[in-house]
Amino acid sequence: MNDNNQTDQRDPVRVFEGVVPRSLLEYMNSSIDTARHEWRPADGRRAASMARNFAELLRASDSFNAMESRACSAARGWAAIVLGKELTGEPLYVLRCVDSGMPSQSYLRHYDSHILTILIILQLADGYDRCGDLVVYKRQRESISLIANVRTKTWLMIEHVLPLPVRRALLDRDRSRGRCDRIVCLPGNVYVFNGFVTLHSNFDVESGERRSLIIHYYDPGLTAGLQRITQTFRGFRDRLADLF
Repeated sequence: MNDNNQTDQRDPVRVFEGVVPRSLLEYMNSSIDTARHEWRPADGRRAASMARNFAELLRASDSFNAMESRACSAARGWAAIVLGKELTGEPLYVLRCVDSGMPSQSYLRHYDSHILTILIILQLADGYDRCGDLVVYKRQRESISLIANVRTKTWLMIEHVLPLPVRRALLDRDRSRGRCDRIVCLPGNVYVFNGFVTLHSNFDVESGERRSLIIHYYDPGLTAGLQRITQTFRGFRDRLADLF
């Protein structure tokens, strides 16, 4: 396991290289191929049991266990110092499989409801320019009170209903101004960041399919019920996607 982010601690994303063996990646992708015809929505967001099983397989690896333990310890320490909270609780496991037919799943700038995000790329999409890569903003937010969090997440949720070309233009503008960086991800590597204070998004996918396993840890509970509204909105959007 190689953590390649030792030279610049200002980088919001830490990269641990070669954590997931190729054989395990092949097994996970084969499992997705077998089960995905049953998924609603088709991006696998609701396939929580499979995502959890994949995470347990990863935890059989000493390198993943060491990385996860280190990241979780740092996240709990951050929560204790910044939020004054001792956080525990079960992680949230998410699969995300996106292709060119899912424009509603791209260019969605957002903050996570959880503090720690661990991203594992299972499969890359084709090409380079539009392959679903992660984009992270350099400046992390400092105002993280309940009111500020709800206000910010509400605005971003409104932004999510804008047409794809508009959402893409907003991100392209910020990239041209140097506000955010593209993270070129590779299967087998693990990407770790504080998604609660780091604004992030993804490019769309032009060809092929990008598959990711995402694990979120430590929800500080600063949503005031907004999370349920967001889930309702996403459910409505998913039903529309199934119809069209």
